[in-house]
Amino acid sequence: MSEAAGTGDAKGSLADGRYFSWETALMRASPLGVWPTAAMIVLSVFATFLFCAWWNDLSLIIDAGDDVTLTGDAWTALCLSLLWGAVFGVAEYSRVANLYDLQGLKVSGLGVEDSHIESLAVGPTRATRNKALRYGLFGLLAGTVFYNLVYQPNGHPVNPLNATLTNYWFIVMTLALFMQIFRSFSYTRGDTISLLRNLDHRLEIDFFDIGKLDGLGRIALRRSLPWLVSSAIVLLLAFGQDASGLFWLLIVVLMMAATFVFAAPMWRVHVLIDKAKNTELQKLRRDIAARRLEFEVSDSADIAARLSALLALEHHLERVREWPLDLSTIVRFCLYLALPLGSWLGGALVERALNLVTG
Repeated sequence: MSEAAGTGDAKGSLADGRYFSWETALMRASPLGVWPTAAMIVLSVFATFLFCAWWNDLSLIIDAGDDVTLTGDAWTALCLSLLWGAVFGVAEYSRVANLYDLQGLKVSGLGVEDSHIESLAVGPTRATRNKALRYGLFGLLAGTVFYNLVYQPNGHPVNPLNATLTNYWFIVMTLALFMQIFRSFSYTRGDTISLLRNLDHRLEIDFFDIGKLDGLGRIALRRSLPWLVSSAIVLLLAFGQDASGLFWLLIVVLMMAATFVFAAPMWRVHVLIDKAKNTELQKLRRDIAARRLEFEVSDSADIAARLSALLALEHHLERVREWPLDLSTIVRFCLYLALPLGSWLGGALVERALNLVTG
């Protein structure tokens, strides 16, 4: 569907400097699909760590009596690999699904900007990619700080004279991952701004079919997914690190960001629906009061039918929900919030599996 959407505007979009980033191009080129490709990325990244560990003759498992677990390095490498897969997989899943919902919203009457759909169907503009590059440089700086605060205290120096191949793996993967996360954040930020601009100036509310706005809730939910997945993996990462205070702070920030990214556009749509609903109710109740006065003067059948219709319309309008959220979206958001808890259970299951395998 995304390819079909982009075909018609391809020439004009290329003239505007639009084309997909290398991350999206990689995911689109894969014949496996989104999630199998993301899984292959996880396995590929972790395989490079296994090679480094083999080269440096590092043990991957700690056997402390009855407790068998992965080493801190192996556990951290596994979590970094999961983050790489999540960054690519969630971004492509969100792009395709958001494009589908935006096209549906436009068909149903929401004035979605063409540039917003083009950014998902054909690719971002050159200016957007340049901004993402600048965000990536900030990510490089943040990754350097994170590495020095977290990894170096755990025996991962960056001194070229005594660093091992595994040390280099951690520094390269950490810095590259932070760059990639900040780049993804830049694209998500621009997409969110476009959505909010659509809501402010182009939202038409149909009180007889409020469900056609549910796509907005699904789009907002997908924007929170990267933050929640990242918080779950960072929580897993805390298993293998001593600097737990930094990780808990990071987890809280990620959870707050996920909630804000989901709630901000939803609140804005809620305010618009509520305002339009109250305006319509006020007009309707003025008509009801006028028809009631007419009915008291002349109890004609036409006036009675008109008054009954207005009362029925008022009853319907009062029952119209004021949030662009269906039940499935609410349930999904609750499940997404439970992802960090699931990561704790996953960590426990991994350790249990290791105990079973090693007897």
